[in-house]
Amino acid sequence: MKTESLQPLMARLRACPTHETKLSRELFIECWDELHRDDISPLVKPTIPIMAALVLHDERFAALLNGAERAQLLGLIKLALDRYEQQTQPPNKLGKLIAGILKEQI
Repeated sequence: MKTESLQPLMARLRACPTHETKLSRELFIECWDELHRDDISPLVKPTIPIMAALVLHDERFAALLNGAERAQLLGLIKLALDRYEQQTQPPNKLGKLIAGILKEQI
């Protein structure tokens, strides 16, 4: 099978709406940069994202929550990470099967 005959198939696969996601590595980096720009000064109360990061990062701030609360927060973060991974790198068994077949035929 020639590569030229695969180009229309690849174009159709890329145009598939399931290929689209609202999340991306680029958006992650952009949001992280915005978080770094949050104003932190002695007179400004920390924002929720900054406090969450400190609670997750440093045991002194983690002490602001009890064990059950920390476990709940960690569980939610892990769930969000799993969903982020699914959206940015969705498991596509059919796509992997097609790709494998195409590689064998080329």
